[in-house]
Amino acid sequence: MTYSEIRPSAALAPWVECFWSSRDEAPDPEPHRILPDGCADLVFDLQDGSADVVGTMTRPLLIPAGGPSDFLGVRFRPGRAAAFLRLPLAELTDARVPLTDVWKQWDGRLDLASLEAELLRRLDPDRDRRVDAAIARLTAGAARIEDVASEIGISRQHLARQFLHHVGVPPKTFARVARFRRLVEAVGERDHVDWADAAAAHGYYDQSHLITDFRELAGTTPNAFHFSNR
Repeated sequence: MTYSEIRPSAALAPWVECFWSSRDEAPDPEPHRILPDGCADLVFDLQDGSADVVGTMTRPLLIPAGGPSDFLGVRFRPGRAAAFLRLPLAELTDARVPLTDVWKQWDGRLDLASLEAELLRRLDPDRDRRVDAAIARLTAGAARIEDVASEIGISRQHLARQFLHHVGVPPKTFARVARFRRLVEAVGERDHVDWADAAAAHGYYDQSHLITDFRELAGTTPNAFHFSNR
């Protein structure tokens, strides 16, 4: 599989993390495991012309082995997809729906320049910057939702409502996914991982707590995941 990322224009950079492409020119004998990342994506199948919105995930997505494929995608930054889709992101959590169900009028052109122009045309930049601040704090490792809500000056209940609209999941779920992603990135391609030490370093109660997150967010055990991705 060939995977690459393309930076968005300066006008879209605050909203779009990247454009990405994924291509398999020959049948792939292995399935692909996609982990939750707190983001929503647009996914365009360049072979059959279909387009889908993939909501924020709370569980892994397994793409089965198959024949040649060619995809183009838009990965929105956490909390930013609602500005383009104009609906609460909670309606799309763990779902994949046709883009035409969300964008009623769209000409379907898939070159990068046309896609950027369409995104800019649909962008509604009105948002609650306190939610952006909470996302940044939780991504960086803030542990207590109550503390984050207090720091940005809103109630925990209001923060939860805003997260369901803008992010698609409650703050606690987003924080859990962010912590898991930090751990996965930290262990990288190490030959050996002490999972008890890794758990302690990333705020897990113990190794069993970490194993639970791996089973739910990666669909497998820590060692099985780690060595299957080397």
